[in-house]
Amino acid sequence: MAQFFPETLIQEIMDKNDIVDVVSSYVSMKRSGTTLKGLCPFHKEKTPSFTVSSDKQLYYCFGCSNGGTVINFIMQAENLDFTETVKYLAERANVDLSRFEGDGGAETTHLRSIIYKINSESAKFFYNCLFGEPGQAAREYLIGRELSKGIINKFGIGYAPEGNLLLAHLRQQGFDDNSIIQSGVVVKNDEGNVYDRFRNRVIFPIIDRRKNIIGFGGRVLGDGIPKYLNSPETAAFNKSYNLFGLNFAKSTKDDYLILVEGYTDVISLHQNKITSAVATLGTALTPEQARLIKRIKGEVVIAYDSDEAGQKATKRAIELLAGEDVVVRVLTMGDCKDPDDYIKKHGKGAFENQLINAKVQIEYKISKIQEKYNLSNIDEKVKYINELAAEFAKIKSPVEREVYISKISDETGVSADSILSEVKRSLAVTERKTKMEAFKATASVGVIKNINPKKANVIRAQKQLLNLISIDKNIYKMTINNLSDDDFEEGTIRDLFNELKIIYESGALPEVKLIVAQASNAAEIAEILHDNQNITDKQLAAKELIGLIAKEARLKQMFKAVKDDEIPSGQKLLELDRYLRKEVGNDK
Repeated sequence: MAQFFPETLIQEIMDKNDIVDVVSSYVSMKRSGTTLKGLCPFHKEKTPSFTVSSDKQLYYCFGCSNGGTVINFIMQAENLDFTETVKYLAERANVDLSRFEGDGGAETTHLRSIIYKINSESAKFFYNCLFGEPGQAAREYLIGRELSKGIINKFGIGYAPEGNLLLAHLRQQGFDDNSIIQSGVVVKNDEGNVYDRFRNRVIFPIIDRRKNIIGFGGRVLGDGIPKYLNSPETAAFNKSYNLFGLNFAKSTKDDYLILVEGYTDVISLHQNKITSAVATLGTALTPEQARLIKRIKGEVVIAYDSDEAGQKATKRAIELLAGEDVVVRVLTMGDCKDPDDYIKKHGKGAFENQLINAKVQIEYKISKIQEKYNLSNIDEKVKYINELAAEFAKIKSPVEREVYISKISDETGVSADSILSEVKRSLAVTERKTKMEAFKATASVGVIKNINPKKANVIRAQKQLLNLISIDKNIYKMTINNLSDDDFEEGTIRDLFNELKIIYESGALPEVKLIVAQASNAAEIAEILHDNQNITDKQLAAKELIGLIAKEARLKQMFKAVKDDEIPSGQKLLELDRYLRKEVGNDK
């Protein structure tokens, strides 16, 4: 559940994170009047259409219609949700969030910050051990896995030696035993003894999207049990909400993520410049991880191990990801156990070809279901068709469903109508189970689209007037004396006018970045408010805009009256006469 943050906090965070400073670390920009321009980081373009207003603290791209505040920018640039973004920017600006979290929240925040420090110090310790005398066997293991020094440095791989050397090191650095225990890098047994959790293991730091080391994974050297050991759940680490390698993969230029099982698979793929690989953390994919993936990419290639456990995990991952409307493809690796093994045997190029040819999820499911049945046996063929029908019922596109029904009909000799009937039966069952989902609220305001040039000009005038109203109380007074909310286009434009009206009538002045930050349609509001186009005489411009809008409103009113069959013809003539008198400046 998203955490609630008061308006005062949001205001403080935006005030302390200047949008120009933040965006400049992502985009090279040049000043043009009161705005800055650059190439949009959210879509490919050759001519700059991305603009930032230093005065309004807003950004907007005229190429992809992406816009908003510094919060909206970081949400998209770093693939974070709202809560994570607020925390990210608060940390960047040294804003203390604990005062908004209550006593329990403040305590957790404080503990989390200490755990980050302990984990950072532990990672340095493990890394130094890898390249010291104790780490010889671990170095030989990594060399055997063909991992380069560069990739070891990039992922911060280390080695946990035997004994309790880490505990002693952390005590030496001034950390108390209670904090060290709560970080999870050490364990306290029933007798009260404290000892290192990771011993004689290659260590893989687990790093979140904000570059904090939140935990560790350890691979035993030799035949110890368990083969892999992860940090426990802590105030800083919840394995269900994180993916190994996501701190790097979030910036991939690929249109998809590759989901693999193990740490070394991720590291091997990144070493081969395949930058979209991530892994679950010792467990099957969780619903939280599926939602996390959806926020980052709309497509996933599953490349789990080819053993039975890997295939079961693949099936579960398909269901979870498809349920989030993520496009899923499945990569098969023949006689190879995992992606790392495949690349070593066949090379990077062959693996990339496998990525291109990875089966979409339904084709993968068909092939796996087919393996279970002897289609020369009538009873088994019926079971095969019934199981496929249940899968086809999950396909949202009727066209796609029909294609696969036709394909299976040709392969089995069962008529497409018979298969479709079974699909409809299965679909009816599914729809009954999910009936309530159809009634979920979907509050959204569409972008105005109209091919009428005159209407488009009026809408532009309304938007420009709203921009001027947002920065000048006198222009608001001028507007309210000549126009009503009905004179503004219904939807976003009228809603924004009423929002500004409420603010001014309350005696306050608009804070445009706060208006945008609180809007569900931030990009549309940002488009209107972000740039006043360097208008010198704002009062004169507002007067002309009000005149244009008022004229259009009178014209609409006249047409409405003329077209209304319930209004007598004499009254229609009076309405037309009144309109014409106003147009020629004689409305007496």
